[in-house]
Amino acid sequence: MSNPVPRLRRLLSIIPMIQRRGEVSLSELQRVLGVSKRELQGDLNAIMLCGVPPYLPNDYISVFIEDDRVTIDYADHFSRPARLTLQEALALRLAIARLRVPEDGPLYEATQELLGALDRLMLGNDFASLIGKIEGAEPTTNADLSMIDRALRERRRLRFTYYSPSSERVTARTVRPYGRGDRQGNEYLFAFCEKREADLTFRVDRISDLELEGEGNAYLIPKDFDLEKRLAKVSKVSGGPHLRIRFAEALAAYEAEETEDRDLEWLPNGDVVISNSCNSIEYAVNDVLHRGELAEVLEPPEARKQLASRLEAFLAQDE
Repeated sequence: MSNPVPRLRRLLSIIPMIQRRGEVSLSELQRVLGVSKRELQGDLNAIMLCGVPPYLPNDYISVFIEDDRVTIDYADHFSRPARLTLQEALALRLAIARLRVPEDGPLYEATQELLGALDRLMLGNDFASLIGKIEGAEPTTNADLSMIDRALRERRRLRFTYYSPSSERVTARTVRPYGRGDRQGNEYLFAFCEKREADLTFRVDRISDLELEGEGNAYLIPKDFDLEKRLAKVSKVSGGPHLRIRFAEALAAYEAEETEDRDLEWLPNGDVVISNSCNSIEYAVNDVLHRGELAEVLEPPEARKQLASRLEAFLAQDE
C-alpha cells in the first residue's frame, strides 16, 4: 500500500496557494509540487471532494481549469475562519491556559496577545460574568510526575485532592499507586483509592496538593495489573448516552477493529451492531451522517429522531 502522507501534504498546500494568489498555472503547480500532469489532475479531482458540513453543493470546493490556469471557488473557510462562538472561544482560552509557556520571550508574548484577543472577543458576550469563576486544569509538572514515580518505586501511598468532572466535586484522596502512563497527551495514574475502596483511574492534571506519605506500610501491586491494557481502555467513553449502531458489511470489519468483542453483535449478512457509549447524541448523529446509508442508529430513540430530523432538513433545502 502506497504512503498517503505525501499526497495529503500536496492537497493541503494546493488549496491555500491557489486561494491566496487567485489563480496558478498548471505548469507552476507541477513544478512546485514535483508531480506529473496526471498526478496533479488526480489531486485536483480529489480536492473537489472536500467540503464542510452539512455537505450541500455549496459546501464543497470547486476547481476550474481554463487556459492552463487553475482557480477555486467555495473555499472561503480556508482563507477566512468562521467567527468563534462564545463556547468555542472559551474552550480555546482554557486550552491555551494549560500550555507550558516560558515566562518571557516571543512565545510568552504571542500567548499573551492571543489570550488578550480572546478576552476582548468574549467580553461583548456573557464572558464578563464568568471571569474568575472558570479555570483550566493545572499543567502537570515534572515534580508531580517524579513524586508519583517515587511512590511507585518505594510502594508509598500518595495524598492529593482530585477534581471529578462527572460530579463536579473536589475531594481528598489517599491512594496506593499501581502505575502511570501517557494516553493521547494526558498523564494517567492508576491506583487503589482507599476512600472509594476501588481500583480507579485518575487524570494527573486534575490532581492538586500532591503529597507523599511516610515510609512503612508498603503495599503490593496486583499481579494481574497490566498498564498497557489500562491505558488502552482510557480512551473509551463511559457515562455518556448508550448507542447501538448497525454498520453495513462494507464498513463492518473497519468499525469492529477497535471494539471489544462483548460490544459486537455480528449478523448473518455480514453487518455488525456495535453497542457503546458516546460523548453526546449530537456527536453520534454527526458520525453516522458521515457514513451515509452504510450506518443506521438502532438505539436510543432520541438519536433516531434527531437523525431523521437532520435528514428531513437536508431534503427540504434541496426542494
